[in-house]
Amino acid sequence: MNWKGVLRDHWLYKLAAFFIVFLLWLDLTSSERQSQEVATRLVIDVQDSAWVLLDAPDAVATTFQGRNRDLLALIGGDPEVRIGIREVTGPVMRVALDPDQVVYDRDLGARATLVVPTSVELRFERLAERRVPVVPDLVTVPAMGFTVLRPLLVEPDSVTVRGGESQVESIRQVATHRVSLEDLQHAVMRDLPLMVPAGARGVEIDPPSVLVTVPVDSLVVRQTRLPVRPAGTAAARVRVQPDSVNVVVRGAAAAVQRQLDSVTWATVRVDAVPTGPQLTPVEVELTTGGFVSASPLPAEVTVRPEGS
Repeated sequence: MNWKGVLRDHWLYKLAAFFIVFLLWLDLTSSERQSQEVATRLVIDVQDSAWVLLDAPDAVATTFQGRNRDLLALIGGDPEVRIGIREVTGPVMRVALDPDQVVYDRDLGARATLVVPTSVELRFERLAERRVPVVPDLVTVPAMGFTVLRPLLVEPDSVTVRGGESQVESIRQVATHRVSLEDLQHAVMRDLPLMVPAGARGVEIDPPSVLVTVPVDSLVVRQTRLPVRPAGTAAARVRVQPDSVNVVVRGAAAAVQRQLDSVTWATVRVDAVPTGPQLTPVEVELTTGGFVSASPLPAEVTVRPEGS
């Protein structure tokens, strides 16, 4: 006999017949009563504000009795056991579980008869909190001709971490979620959520996010002419030649302008009178941090004894 041909011929009719048989079987068995074990979520409501829940099972198993169709509906209904803890009596508490604590759709006609295990162990810690700094985790790439100014601006720059004593004590800082920003040509602001440090359980962060501003400025090159003055213990007994130099200032536009506004001369350090002409490096004091560089031209001038 050609079984492939038998299965292939009129396959739509055969499939429909199989489906009808399945529905008939389901209808016949749906009214039968039996027991079914259903995974049940465990919800712990700690009402004692001096303690935090550190460890508890996520779920237990509840045995239900009822008709097949009700039990099938119950499996998808997410039953749960709710336990309210009004007062924590110590770091470890054992709490009894009872079928009456199971929350489910009681209109289904199923009945909870047993919860396994019959009790659970809960672990608590005293509530603690501390203020810690926020570290923005941003990857910033400026566009050509621009620079990102540091540090980034964070508001607020510190937050409160709250949770069990052992968890909070180990936290020294919290970071934002990592964000990559590219081709930056102007300042950017982002409201970034904060991450609970890895391994910290039951810890809350207040506020849960911070506002991070990425300052961006254009890169410029400016040149100015500055007089050169000797400095040091022998400064009054020497003279320099030339007595002025060009200074090329490079960096972020705003910082370069502040540098040009604040600097009035360059210096050479002289702590002993040289016996003859001596080349000495020219120094320009930077007043704007790491966003500016200043290069004197020439980089050295001649220092000679006064009157020579």
